[in-house]
Amino acid sequence: MNRSQQQYYKRDYAQAKAEGKPFFPYAVYKDLLIATLAIGIVIALAIWQRVGVGEPVNPASTDFVPRPEWYFFFLFELLKIFKGQSALTPVIMATFIVPNILMALLILTPFIDRSPERRLQRRPIALFSGIAVVIFLCYMTYKGGSSEEGVGAEGLQLTGLESDAAAQAGSALWLANCTSCHMIKNVGQPGPGPNLTEVGTRDVISAETAEQFLQNPPPGMPPFANFTPEQYTEIGTFLSGLGTTYK
Repeated sequence: MNRSQQQYYKRDYAQAKAEGKPFFPYAVYKDLLIATLAIGIVIALAIWQRVGVGEPVNPASTDFVPRPEWYFFFLFELLKIFKGQSALTPVIMATFIVPNILMALLILTPFIDRSPERRLQRRPIALFSGIAVVIFLCYMTYKGGSSEEGVGAEGLQLTGLESDAAAQAGSALWLANCTSCHMIKNVGQPGPGPNLTEVGTRDVISAETAEQFLQNPPPGMPPFANFTPEQYTEIGTFLSGLGTTYK
């Protein structure tokens, strides 16, 4: 702030202080009025747009696409933007790096634009930063809310499955039962079980070994004794080809 700006600020402040209105009751009255109006709008919206009760949860469903609440749609969209790079890149970028960059811009704006001016047209840096962040968040929220698919909802993107009905059935079994502990090509969870993307190149898996392994799993892994012999064959066919036939 240069000398002329300091003098202008002091004159403007002295004039505002001489002609201004007291905090009580003027400011208190305005705050109370706006707070009452805001609460009334929230109550009216809650009455007008009631939250509906959906269908009962079906734990056996294999086509359910999980979606977050609306205020997390922009993070939801960020996860999809960075998907397919590695197991941790979407999570790190969408939940740590990008939000912290936005937060840093918000914190640094007063230090970058130190003009005493309060008029918006004379605060271009602060105005541009605020508008850019709001537009970005609104756009990402809209994209996340209008998306037809969730993260990983497209299923396993593997070549070779389309020509093998047994492997297709095995992949469906894996998606329905194993994604909470294992991952294949960034679909599923990166733990506590191992990544199975290349399991066919490391282990010889057949219908017999799959049945034996799934019925008598190691400690910490639930048994799958409810599978039929045909399902053991299907998932064995699928797992044995991962990394070789199905990539």
